[in-house]
Amino acid sequence: VIVFDLFFKDIGSQEENAAFAEAMRVAGNVILFEKLTTTGSQTYPVRSSIRIPPTAQLAQAATGLASHPLPTSSLRVNQFWLFDPNNPHWATLPVLALQLHARDLFGELLELLREVVPNEAAMLPQRPQDIHGPDGIQHLVKALRTIFTSHPNLGATLLGRLPIPHSEPEAENTRLLASLIRAYSAEDSQFIDFYGPPRTVFTVPYFCVLTSCSSQRLGRPSSFDFSGKVVFVGLSETVQSEQQDRFPTVFTSKDGLDLSGVEIAATAFANLLERHHVTPLPLYLHLSVLLVWGILVGTAGFLMSTTRLQHRSGLLIASLAGLGLWLGMVYFGVIVWVFITQALWFPLVIPLLVQLPLGLFAALFSTYRDVNRQRLITEKALADYVPAPVIKPLARRIEEIQSQGQAVHGLCLLTDAEGYTKVSEALEEHPDQLQALMNRYFEALCAPVRKQGGMVSDITGDAVLAIWPAGMLTPELRKTVCETALDLLAAVARFNKSEPGYSLPTRVGLSGGPMFTGDVGAGEYFSYIPLGDIVNTASRIENLNKQLGTRLLASQLVVKDLSGILTRKVGIFQLIGKTRPVVIYELLCRETEADAMCQEAIHFFSHGLEFFHARRWDQAEESFRTCIHHRGEDGPSHFYLSLCSHYRSHPPSPDWQGTVILTTK
Repeated sequence: VIVFDLFFKDIGSQEENAAFAEAMRVAGNVILFEKLTTTGSQTYPVRSSIRIPPTAQLAQAATGLASHPLPTSSLRVNQFWLFDPNNPHWATLPVLALQLHARDLFGELLELLREVVPNEAAMLPQRPQDIHGPDGIQHLVKALRTIFTSHPNLGATLLGRLPIPHSEPEAENTRLLASLIRAYSAEDSQFIDFYGPPRTVFTVPYFCVLTSCSSQRLGRPSSFDFSGKVVFVGLSETVQSEQQDRFPTVFTSKDGLDLSGVEIAATAFANLLERHHVTPLPLYLHLSVLLVWGILVGTAGFLMSTTRLQHRSGLLIASLAGLGLWLGMVYFGVIVWVFITQALWFPLVIPLLVQLPLGLFAALFSTYRDVNRQRLITEKALADYVPAPVIKPLARRIEEIQSQGQAVHGLCLLTDAEGYTKVSEALEEHPDQLQALMNRYFEALCAPVRKQGGMVSDITGDAVLAIWPAGMLTPELRKTVCETALDLLAAVARFNKSEPGYSLPTRVGLSGGPMFTGDVGAGEYFSYIPLGDIVNTASRIENLNKQLGTRLLASQLVVKDLSGILTRKVGIFQLIGKTRPVVIYELLCRETEADAMCQEAIHFFSHGLEFFHARRWDQAEESFRTCIHHRGEDGPSHFYLSLCSHYRSHPPSPDWQGTVILTTK
């Protein structure tokens, strides 16, 4: 099929016209462009009512005549007409080309129509030979279009009756027939699914076809094979200043190069043939998307505004802005993906530029309204008990207190000084000296914590509680806390050396897990402290140092799979007040600081612990004594030697798994 998107209005040479007309008559597959007059404003895509055919000699020789109405102003082309709206059911170039391309399947289409609408089918030409003259195919298309519009469900019925193909040629014919049925069932216009910028549709210069010139620069062999194809002929320039038949599209280049009318016509035909065009959502689905999106935005904004950020306006605004950006990106990404893969056109402007900002603004407004209402209630409740000038600041402070705090994961470090009672008694007559001494001691403890990003949460008596809140207990964070504990003990050692008469040896316990951090208290007294089992566990682990004769112990969660820190497992303990056993490790030093004797001692202690769990008391005692021999003194080994002696005379229960149950602090 050859489609000329050119208007032949000049008579020209009689010999050339006669030769051209004869060639078209013999070929029997040529469609010529006919012009439409326009009336009224040219900004509307189609205002035509009068058809102007090409010269009579050429028009009579053509197989069909059709127009291709497109905007003639600066409007961007997004749609094409399948049927002329001012000449009901009159096909445009793309539809007429599709009908002529599928002319060999007219018998199959007619047979399907006879099965479903036999009366209307009888009114159609029964053979292709019955279609005469350039308007004959247009009258056939008009008759078919009338049948399909009179029976809205006819297209779906015919598609359901298409035979199952058994070979590739049959499959190709079935696809072509389905494309033709869908075209007759479609609306008068469709959105164009452009394939790309100008010349995306394969274009061959006319002179190359006439002279069979080489076309290697076009990516094709030297000879062109157009058999079985539909060829559109028209003006297609590559320089903007030379373009005559041009239309702005979404692919108009920065230098102003537009798509030509012939390439738009070819694109529209390809959309029909491939049954792939941009489809806006039906009205009910369009409204459903807007409704669901509005509910989603409103719910997300409401949930964000009801968090503890509601009392922190800056964070709330930033969070809502981030939420809006994230929701907008997700929605935009989804509709772009659907547009590319399914050619479905979802609503874009209203959801992103109207619903999203309005929904988030409504959530923000609702939050401020609720906060002000709570503040007024608080002020009213305090009015009878607090002086008027204090009410507003106190009400605002209560809201801040209620808003602070969060449930997180974290690591907890707890210290306790050995010999504090003795030191305080020695300085009983000089409390100012005790204060100065303890300030220097606490500075030695807190400096490593601050250096490594920890937070000193509480100092009570001679004990320090430090925490590292975090979203996840990463290996990097756990190693940082372990190194902090080692540095802390080193700082205490230096402090004790500088205060020979007032030594404060320190024990440290490390634990990790979920906790709540925030202001805790009542009335006018609040403290920012961590709450959770890890604080109690850290305290019990720190106390275990007394029985094991160690200085730095940690739960398995803290030291698991850490590198660079020399540790040893000292056993499984059911700590005081705990119902579940905890695996405890001792932190000895950095691996770079360990000597061979220390490594050897750890090796023997590990074997002794294995023998102990296996109830092999003699081998366990031998390993622990060897460990003491290598280290000179080892508290955990002495602890287990005592247990081995006890269990030898008082064996544990048969279901014992090696857990040491502690009964005293």
